[in-house]
Amino acid sequence: MKDIIFISHRSTDKEIADILVDFFCGTGIAKEKVFCSSLPGNDVQERISDEVKTALKRSAINIAILSKEYYQSAYCLNEAGILWYDDTPVIPIALPEINPNNMYGFLNSEYKLRHLDSDTDVSYIYDAISEAVSAPHTKASVITSENNKLRKKYERLMNSRIITDPVLERSNTINLSELSTDDERIVLYYILKKNVRKVSKSDVTKWLIDNEIHNVNIDNAFDLLSLFDNGVVNNDTLELGLKSFRKYSANADSILPLLKEYVDQHTILAADSFKSIWTSNTLSSAEELFIAYIVDERIVSLGNRWKADTQIKDIEQWENKNSLEPTLSSNYSSCLELFIQKKLVYESAWTSYGNPRKYSLYSSLCDLLFNCPTEIKEELQKVKQEYITIIPF
Repeated sequence: MKDIIFISHRSTDKEIADILVDFFCGTGIAKEKVFCSSLPGNDVQERISDEVKTALKRSAINIAILSKEYYQSAYCLNEAGILWYDDTPVIPIALPEINPNNMYGFLNSEYKLRHLDSDTDVSYIYDAISEAVSAPHTKASVITSENNKLRKKYERLMNSRIITDPVLERSNTINLSELSTDDERIVLYYILKKNVRKVSKSDVTKWLIDNEIHNVNIDNAFDLLSLFDNGVVNNDTLELGLKSFRKYSANADSILPLLKEYVDQHTILAADSFKSIWTSNTLSSAEELFIAYIVDERIVSLGNRWKADTQIKDIEQWENKNSLEPTLSSNYSSCLELFIQKKLVYESAWTSYGNPRKYSLYSSLCDLLFNCPTEIKEELQKVKQEYITIIPF
């Protein structure tokens, strides 16, 4: 029977676990429902005890209190692997020194961190816990009161807590000047974020597209990064040298913010570019109709080359449906070219000769146009009205 709240933590963070348990008890959750994994001796060995295994089997929801010490414990990392492998929900609670940039292992940045100094996060934790163990209903005033108590206790603990971080001290030995191009810096950022030594060109390309990061030569990055410490590029996959990977990943928390500056410099959201073009009032009527077509039909991809004929037929159907003159269907190529030049779309399919036969809208532009602001919708409606075909009778 799954009826246990399992709290994974390092024994040095026992006081944090204790205030969480007090919070649960204060909101009506029985203390017997909570199991803390830092039993005597657990975090100084690597073998998971039978008592912990039994509790994990009964766990309805897991909490991991992440700290510097947690990540330095072989036992805790083993326990984190079990939490990751199991289908039971996991709530990672971060102490101040932990952020998405320095999470690694099984409990990495793919998980959303929660903080005990956030009312929203504490409320989320309570809701998730009470639902998981079918806790009795508790008055909102009681929950608010216990939330305040928890935050005050947490604040006192954090004010008295001393952290010495040898990882941060070692970061001073890292010399990023050995990276001579933004290509290297951005791909290394991806490697450290994923905490993997091998990366494929296709995965990096997808990440660049998803995050709308432009003007990065992946081949150049792979070539240069492979020169460090006998790295290898094989079948469009970079395997970073082991020593280099260990050196950079051990100092990821201090390196990532520096590398992110280069990522940010190359990030251009299509939605922002579109807004700039729209407010400049430089769009032609055909281009405005092109936008209206995309909005009306929720177009995500646009054909090029021989695929353009299919797209134009689709536009003609839209024009007929709206009784519009064939202005857009006659000017489709120039409208698509504008979107290409302004980096509003990216190549998403190619001919056998490697030429783009399809372009797709970047995700930020899809979000903007498919949730179109009222003022833009009104302008698009006006331009459609101007091009309605008057049928003589």
